[in-house]
Amino acid sequence: MRIAFATAEMTPFAQVGGLGDVSRWLPATLAAAGDDVRAFLPRYDVMDLAGCDEVPVAGLESLDLGELGTASISELRGAGATVYLVSAPQWFERGGLYAPGADEHLRYAALCRALIAASDALGWMPDVLHANDWHTALLALHADAAGGDWPSIPVVLTIHNLAYQGWFSLDDLPVTGIDPAHPAIDSRESGGINSLRAGIRASDIITTVSPTYSREIVTPQRGEGLDDVLIDKGDALVGILNGIGTEWDPENDPHLPAPYGGDSLDQKSLSTTALRDRFGLTRRGGVPVLGVVSRMAAQKGFGMFRHTLPERLDARRVQLAVIGTGDPSLEAMFSEMATRFPADVGYHRGFDSGLAHLIEAGSDVFLMPSEFEPCGLNQMYSLRYGTVPLVHETGGLADTVVEWDRETGEGTGFLFDDYTAGGFAAALDRAVSAHRDTRSWRRLQRNGMAQDFSWEARAEEYRAVYRRAVAGA
Repeated sequence: MRIAFATAEMTPFAQVGGLGDVSRWLPATLAAAGDDVRAFLPRYDVMDLAGCDEVPVAGLESLDLGELGTASISELRGAGATVYLVSAPQWFERGGLYAPGADEHLRYAALCRALIAASDALGWMPDVLHANDWHTALLALHADAAGGDWPSIPVVLTIHNLAYQGWFSLDDLPVTGIDPAHPAIDSRESGGINSLRAGIRASDIITTVSPTYSREIVTPQRGEGLDDVLIDKGDALVGILNGIGTEWDPENDPHLPAPYGGDSLDQKSLSTTALRDRFGLTRRGGVPVLGVVSRMAAQKGFGMFRHTLPERLDARRVQLAVIGTGDPSLEAMFSEMATRFPADVGYHRGFDSGLAHLIEAGSDVFLMPSEFEPCGLNQMYSLRYGTVPLVHETGGLADTVVEWDRETGEGTGFLFDDYTAGGFAAALDRAVSAHRDTRSWRRLQRNGMAQDFSWEARAEEYRAVYRRAVAGA
């Protein structure tokens, strides 16, 4: 199958969030199985292209994008799939991936138009178009505007983050090349264009990044004002859980002091010791280390820590290792905890990939008390590393973690559905209590490590969606 994949991010070249991980692994996995996948990504001036060769594509040196100017295409070889970089300095050389402002929407209109122009110039017509998030949500409208065979090509739109919707003025439609009379555009309420709303209406199938989240977003509580159009899609709204990449593997992780697997979990303790030493924490036998690797945001639920962790740290029942940056109040909270409990709390403000891997491996319990989480990846990394996740029962967290039952020996972690400090504390106390029983804890760890979160299984689910879209076109 021929698949054109449009994205604003791709790990490790240009990433801010989970979109980058999907954009790296899904096209590469599909391509490895024989599909002709061509991913289109902006050629930002801040990209990390180490390990890949960038080669200009003959005949694509100057693509006409109408009022958006021109673009050239290069191929990024060594990325696992065919990856085309769209070079348009006037749009993508701004010192960062995202440059919020009055013309942010025009940058990604240029990406969509370049995909169509490049495909035409190559004589390559995809069977399906795959758009991602608001940035490329209008790909179906651009295809309609291109004419020829393009309007007949089905479009799959994946929503990774429903909160960002891409509003812009009606006055800019002529610049994008989209017909203001397109039936997917509804400006009656706002006087502007909501890219994601229009993209949902115009696309054939909508996917999102976990089955539970696909059910949550058709409610007013989680629909971000788009629940009405999502409800209208009916069974054309599909939840597909994200996978995780091969760089997250404790048996082959260069960031760890020693490799380990399900049959060699004793070696995991070396990572715990290394983590404690890295943060200057006291080596306390039998005391679980709680890990956090996250963007600091209110949605992530860390505010509940203020009312739960100090008491348990005072009693030396837990230790805490944290890496992340974001909300200043949350950064201050973790800094204060590290100052108050220097022997039991470590906090690194910022991001360090090696340290993130070490926290995943060296922690006993990984904390993800998010208020909502479309998919989440760290809980899956934790399961692969034999680190037991403690999560709020929402979105992809609910789809990937099963409550531990000591009596049956089944389950992979700890969940709470009462989104309060009390609900979180109760789950934490269950985890700390379970950690005391070494034998059953080993069973719990191995249960998690046996889960399959590979991209091969996820790619087959996307392939089924593509076939369905083509059959309905």
